[in-house]
Amino acid sequence: MKGKRLLVLLTLLLAGSALGGCGFKDIDKRFFVVAMSVDPSGKEDKKYLVTVKLAIPSPSEKFGSNQYTLVSEDTDSIAQAVRIIKSKVDKELDLGHLKAIVIGRELVEKGNMDEVMDWFVRRRDIQNIAWVAAGVPDGRSILDLRPPTERLPSNMLFMSFGQVGTETAYIVSEYLFDFRRRLRERGLDPILPIVESRGDQQVAINKVALLDKNKMRLVLDPLDTKIFNSFYQGIGKYDIQIRQDQGYFIISADNVKGSFTIENVQGKTVITLKPHIHGIIEEATSPISKTELAKYERQAEQEIKERALQFVKRLQQANIDPIGFGLRYRARHPGNPDHVWKKWVELYPEVEFRVQPHVRLTSTGQLG
Repeated sequence: MKGKRLLVLLTLLLAGSALGGCGFKDIDKRFFVVAMSVDPSGKEDKKYLVTVKLAIPSPSEKFGSNQYTLVSEDTDSIAQAVRIIKSKVDKELDLGHLKAIVIGRELVEKGNMDEVMDWFVRRRDIQNIAWVAAGVPDGRSILDLRPPTERLPSNMLFMSFGQVGTETAYIVSEYLFDFRRRLRERGLDPILPIVESRGDQQVAINKVALLDKNKMRLVLDPLDTKIFNSFYQGIGKYDIQIRQDQGYFIISADNVKGSFTIENVQGKTVITLKPHIHGIIEEATSPISKTELAKYERQAEQEIKERALQFVKRLQQANIDPIGFGLRYRARHPGNPDHVWKKWVELYPEVEFRVQPHVRLTSTGQLG
């Protein structure tokens, strides 16, 4: 009986000491990091300029209540920068609410993205569903934006990438876990949406940086961004301008989804893109008739075919593969993985692309 009492007493003592030494801190002793940026350091003997955005609690959530403070440090490693930043504030940094990671464009152009992202992936308190983007002119400038319509610090980025506010085909969203996978996976190259500061606390998010496994190789303009997005995440709210002899008409698509197949046709590797578009005619510069929807569909299919071919040939010439043609090829061709990959690297520059679009128009809008 005494032995049991002694055991219970020791257990309580150990539990009490464990609670006393744990790392728990009250909420009023924490700074919540909502966003981080990494830029090249302006100092010759340092590698990175790391900036954290710390949210300052507000008694009420309203427009313009996005109070925050930025703290930066020049170091050779992100881990060291965070430790030094801790010495500059009076509260513990809480990374559990970090939802946006912005890499400065200059750093993306220099390369070595795998090293930059290593710390973010290893930290267990950073969400793998945090958004990753490239910042123009740099990451710190994007973090320092204070739009008057924001209710919470960096909420503009969260709502744009999550498409819970605005819904547009021009915004490509990239998660931390997917960016890391693309850096490592053969046959699927990394992408970064570009957040560009436009002055007066405004931004534009309608371009995408395409990388090889190391650095940026190509920047997609807004038109190509829409085409890529149809294969990347399947989108709605898509507009397509179709040229005619006397002007143009614009399709508003409610549903756009791209797929592709890889086949061997008479000894040649052929990739066939199959965009599927359902929508209505939203605008026209010349009279549109409801009885001629089939003709407009054919015109749209021809236009989409030309644009899609130009897009994939740009990717082929730059020798990058953000859509995942190589990954599909590896999955469909058994054998030694290294040999299959080597074969694809040889084939990709000579692959023939074909486009078979399918456009379905349901109406000409309110007029016609």
